[in-house]
Amino acid sequence: MHIFADYRINIVSGELGGDSGDKVYLAAPGMLDTQYRAIEQSLLRVWGLKRVRRIDLIPSERRHFELDTLLRHVAEPVLSVDREGRVIAANLAAARAFGVSLDRVPGLQLQRFLPLLQVAPLLRDFTVPRYGIPVTLRGRDYHLEWTPIAVADSPGQVESLAGAVLTMQAVPAPGPVFPAPDPVALWDFDLRRDCCLKLQELASLNAPLLIRGERGSGKSTFASASHHLSPLAASGECVQWWLADGDGQPHWPQSGTVIIEDLERLTEAQQLQLARQLPQLPVSLRIVATCRHIDGLAPVLVQFFSGLTLQLPPLRNMRPALARFAETLLRTGEGVSGELQKAVTERLAEHDWPDNFAGLRDFLLAASSACRRRGGAAIQLEDLPDLQPQTLGPWREWARGLGYRDIMDRVERELLQDLCRGCHSTRDLARRLGISHTAVANKLRKHGLTPAR
Repeated sequence: MHIFADYRINIVSGELGGDSGDKVYLAAPGMLDTQYRAIEQSLLRVWGLKRVRRIDLIPSERRHFELDTLLRHVAEPVLSVDREGRVIAANLAAARAFGVSLDRVPGLQLQRFLPLLQVAPLLRDFTVPRYGIPVTLRGRDYHLEWTPIAVADSPGQVESLAGAVLTMQAVPAPGPVFPAPDPVALWDFDLRRDCCLKLQELASLNAPLLIRGERGSGKSTFASASHHLSPLAASGECVQWWLADGDGQPHWPQSGTVIIEDLERLTEAQQLQLARQLPQLPVSLRIVATCRHIDGLAPVLVQFFSGLTLQLPPLRNMRPALARFAETLLRTGEGVSGELQKAVTERLAEHDWPDNFAGLRDFLLAASSACRRRGGAAIQLEDLPDLQPQTLGPWREWARGLGYRDIMDRVERELLQDLCRGCHSTRDLARRLGISHTAVANKLRKHGLTPAR
C-alpha cells in the first residue's frame, strides 16, 4: 500500500482469491501504463510476491459484469429483494415490466408494484420456495417463482433469510395470439423491389406502420420482416394478432412488435376499443397493422396509421416478373422445381391472379401434382389447371408485359362479359353491337361466354 501511495495510485477495492487462495486482486481504475511500469519493479521486491500482472477486471467485477450481461438478455423479469422487501437488483425486462428506468429500480419496495402479493409471509417463511404464484403487474398476468436466499450469520449458526430472487413468467393471453413467423425472402423482383427498399427505411422507425395490399399480396410477410429488420428484434418479441377471430383481451408485450392482421375485418365496436388502447401502449412497443383497404376503417384508426404506410402491388401489375415469381415459388415449395417453359409462363401471364401469390402458389402446387402423376420432369401445358381470365383494375396496370393482341382480346372479353348480362340472346347482343349474329357467336365461343337467359 505504501508503494501505491508513493506513486499516488488510488486503490478502490481488493479481494483475495485464485485457485489456491494465494492471489491478491486490487482495483485501480485510471492507472496509466507509465505508472504501472514504474511500480512493477518496486512491487516485485516485496517479500513473498512472485509475479505482478495487469488484468482488465478483478474476479468479482468480471462475475458481476457477466451476470449483468446475462440478465440483460433474459426476456423474463428477474429481480432480487432483501429481507425488508426492497429491490436490490433487477434486469432490464423487470424494469420494463415495472414501467421505470433500470437505474431507478434498486431501493424501491416490491409491495409498491405488487400490492396484492403477500410479501411479509413469504419473507418470514424463508425455507420454502414458491412456484406459480399468480400476480398482476400493470394489467398483465404473470406466474411468479419465489426462491429464498438463506445465509449463516456466523459459522455453526442457523441460516437466516437474506432475501429472495424472483422470476416472473408472463401468462399467455387468451385469444388468437401467435408468435410471428421466421423471416423469409421478400422476392424483390419488379415493383416489389421498391417496396423492399422502403421497408428497410421504415423498419428502423418507431411510428405505427400500416401495410396495405390485396388478399395474398404478402402483407403478413412484410409485416413480419418489419420486425426482423428493426432494432426491436434484438430485445423484444413479435406476435401476430387476428382480432376478428376472437374476443379475448389483447396481449401487449412490454417491448417489440405487435402485428395486427386484417384491420378491415373488425367490427365498429372492436375498432373503437382498439383505438382507445393504442395511444396508451409503451413507447418500446411498435404496432404494425395490415389491411386490404381503409374504406371500412374508423376515422380514428385511419388517423393513427396515417404516418407510415406501405402499399404492396398486386401480382397482375408485375406480369414481366411472373416467371421469376413462379420459379421461386416452385423452388421454395413442395412442387416440381425447374425452369418453366415459355408456353407455360405465357399461359400464366393470361391470368390476373385475384388471390395474388396465394393463388399462384396453389395453382403451381396443383400443376406439380399433375406433373408427378404423369411421371414428368417439368411442368407442361397439359399439367396446368384451367384458368379463367379475369381483368381487374385500369388497363395501364394489368397490361404490363402483354402485347397488343393480348390486350385487345382481354378488353373484348370484358366488354362482351358486361353486355351479356343485359342481353337474352346472341341476336340481341348483335343488334346492341351493330355487327352480324355470326360474328357475335364466334366471339362468344372464343371467350367461352353466353348471354343471360
